[in-house]
This record gives sequence, structure tokens and C-alpha cells, in this order.
Amino acid sequence: MPEPLRYDSGLRYDQPGIVWDGFLPEEAPPSSTPPLPSNLQPLKPTMNLNTSIDFLKDRVDKTRSVQTQIAADWVWPGHSIAEWEADGEALDKSVEGSLAQIATEAHTRAEAARGDLDQRLEAIHAQTVAVVGIMRVRAQRQPDLKPVVDELSGRSATRDGIEKEGTALLSAWKLEFGGAAFVPGPGLDYETFRRLFHGDPGDPNATPPVPALPTLRDLKEEYSDLSTIDRREAGRVNALLMRVERDCQDWYAEATKLFVEGTEIGDLIRSQVPTTTDYGSPPAAEEPAPEEPTPPAE
Repeated sequence: MPEPLRYDSGLRYDQPGIVWDGFLPEEAPPSSTPPLPSNLQPLKPTMNLNTSIDFLKDRVDKTRSVQTQIAADWVWPGHSIAEWEADGEALDKSVEGSLAQIATEAHTRAEAARGDLDQRLEAIHAQTVAVVGIMRVRAQRQPDLKPVVDELSGRSATRDGIEKEGTALLSAWKLEFGGAAFVPGPGLDYETFRRLFHGDPGDPNATPPVPALPTLRDLKEEYSDLSTIDRREAGRVNALLMRVERDCQDWYAEATKLFVEGTEIGDLIRSQVPTTTDYGSPPAAEEPAPEEPTPPAE
């Protein structure tokens, strides 16, 4: 005989406020999201790319400078002076075509595209919230509208959610409220809202000229393309940064073992070459000096 299904949550039938509808709760399904591949796991906390480039460019330049000064006594076998110079040039954002310049420009373009997309979605969201609210009021007097209006929403805070809510509103506006015939209020009209999704070719011959308005799909595609380029170039420059950082650390470790503190070259190395690795964080605030104890009252 099969064992009966038993479920005990700790609640009892006579507990105040408890209502049972005759169904047992379903178990949550296991997560279907695969773990992040090991080769994509972050190696260290995210740092500002510009800060990382600037710091390591400075460290490479100072390492190269000191290496040049002491070349008659010692040259690190892991890197020639010419290779230090090449690394410094690759990290120079002012050099046209350098890895650093390409990466920072790619990031700037991606951020600008993200701003354009978010600005459009903010406009869609603001109008969605206003129009849905007015439609709900109208639906109270016209019950035949309620099945559609009750499914509308303006609560999302994500890009995909805002687009879906706006698309649902656009369809309801067109099919249930007569499209352009329904004007909820000043600045709220069907054609203006529709252009936020489908764009407008503009009119360069008008006075003043009317600029073209890209479609929402074009803005999303532009952001996706530029973000892909941004990730690619950030990956390239990050690979360089990690290699250069290791080279600088190894050079310094060998140089300071060979030239001890108190010698001319040893002191030159320690005074000229930066060694901190906390270049992605703001400097720590200085702790206030302890207050003098107050003498006891006599």
C-alpha cells in the first residue's frame, strides 16, 4: 500500500488568519542558469579602466627610465628597453591607434549609445505610467475596456519590461481607444507615443528642419553593437594590463633583490618606481588624531 502524502509546515487549522484552499504548495524548480565558465570568472574586483591604464602607464615609464639609467650595471633579461617603450606606447591614450586609445574610445561610444537608449525608454515609461492611469479611470465607466486595461502596467524598472509595457499600451491605444482619436492630455497623443517605438524620418526641408528620430530597435541594435566592441577592446587592453603589471612586479622583485636598500641603485629603484597595486580604489581617508584626554575637574 503506498504511503500517503504528508505535508506539515508547522501551521495548524485553528491558527488565526490561516485559510487553506485544498492545494499543497509546489516545490520551486531547480535553477536552470549554468555556472559561469571558469575562464570568464573575474580575476580581481572591477577597476576603472582609465585609472588602471594611467597607473600602469606611469609605472611602465618609470620602470623603463630607471632601467635605462642602470643599464650599464644590469638589464633585466625578461624585457628589453625597447619592449618597455612599446608597452608604454600601447598604454598611451594620446597615441592614435594604441590599444589604450581604442579601448577608451570604444567605451565612450558604448556609454553614449546606452544613454540614448535609456533616454528613449525613460520617455516611453513616463508616458506609459500617465496614459495607463488615465485608461484605468476610463475603464471604470466603460466596463467593456476592463479586460484589456486591467492587463496594462507601468511598474517595470528594466529595459525589457518597459518596452513590453509600452508595446502593450500602444496596441490597447490603437485597438481599444481609437488610436489618434483618444488624447489623454496635453503632450500625450498616440502618434507621438508611436514614434518613440517606430521613429520618424524627419523633414530637413521644414522650417526649422525636423531631425530624424531613430526607431527603438535601431537604438537597441546600436547599443548592442557598440557594447560588443567595447567588451572586445576592453578584453584586449586588460590582457595587456595584466601582462604589464606582472612584468613590472617581476622586474622590481629581481631588481630590489640584486640592489639592496642603502646602495645608490637600490635607493634609486625604491624611490622612483611605484609599487602599490591598489590603483583602482580611491585613497584611504586619513584617520583623525586622537583627542587629548580631558583632565578631571578639581
